[in-house]
Amino acid sequence: MKDLKERTKSVLGDLRRSVVVITNRGAPAAILQPFSADELLALQLLESKHVRAVLERAMREARAGRTVSATAVIEQAAASA
Repeated sequence: MKDLKERTKSVLGDLRRSVVVITNRGAPAAILQPFSADELLALQLLESKHVRAVLERAMREARAGRTVSATAVIEQAAASA
């Protein structure tokens, strides 16, 4: 942690090359990992209770065989446009 406090800019620069392990008194405490804006958006969506509920419902319906083909969705969207 001391190194992170003293060399924050350098440590963040290291993220361009690899994952950085943060230790506290010599024991691993956390990791810093680079990720893209798309990955950040995905993380935010998965943290959303509403999005998780929608995905869980969709998975239940798919397991029950209640699915719609992509072609049908496209045709329905075109018809309502």
